[in-house]
Amino acid sequence: MTGVNENDREIYMHGHHPVVVDEHARRSAKRNAAYLLPHLKPGMSLLDIGCGPGSITAGLANATGPGRAVGVDTSETALERARADAADAGIKNLEYQIADAYDLPFSDGSFEVAHMHQVLQHLSDPERALQEAVRVLAPGGVIGITEVDWGTAIFWPRTSATDRFLQIYGEVAIRNGGDPDMGRRLRSMLEPLGLERMEIGALAWSFGDAETTAQWGDLWWSRIQESNIATVAVETGISTSEELAEIGANLHEWGQAPDAFFSMTHGEALGWK
Repeated sequence: MTGVNENDREIYMHGHHPVVVDEHARRSAKRNAAYLLPHLKPGMSLLDIGCGPGSITAGLANATGPGRAVGVDTSETALERARADAADAGIKNLEYQIADAYDLPFSDGSFEVAHMHQVLQHLSDPERALQEAVRVLAPGGVIGITEVDWGTAIFWPRTSATDRFLQIYGEVAIRNGGDPDMGRRLRSMLEPLGLERMEIGALAWSFGDAETTAQWGDLWWSRIQESNIATVAVETGISTSEELAEIGANLHEWGQAPDAFFSMTHGEALGWK
């Protein structure tokens, strides 16, 4: 997911290969925005910035209906998927549009809820995007932000391939101008904005059974070779196609191991204007 125009210096880490869009479309508000859901009420207006294929946005729209819900992104590919899924689900209060997180096409105080899921980590100027999100938030409104912290990622069994995968991921993220450890920075990012109140917490994703570790290993088997991560890694000399293929095969094998386990922490932040 990304909310900033990729043609204007920003590079979305994952790109919009079908393997990426399909994986993002499996996310849900119940799982990925559970910290925000208790603060939503029917009739609230909501903006989801960097909504991607909209699977989280749809759940948030259901929680705030019949209030207006808007999802914005810079990828027409992702938004086409979001619109189709919303139509299939019969969600009437939800709309999607192209928009830049640095320059949202809404007036001050337009929304009672703002949401950003895994957006700031990809941006070269996350402070600016966050200020823009708060600008369109109405007085008394709430913003919810989730960001990963790849520095907390744990593989078991730990191998040279899993170590190299994490190294490549981090180097590509930084080369793109982002921060793969953004989750740990949320309090420091929100503190200067003068919000009335904040709540900062964390959520651990964990994969510890045969089904989920196999899915995680196969997901990255594909993404390390087919997504924008691979493109940037090869073009910048961080890695080679041959190495990425070998790492992908090793991640697949890791996912099949009877003792495989993976976890990583995500920062979660709530702020009231």
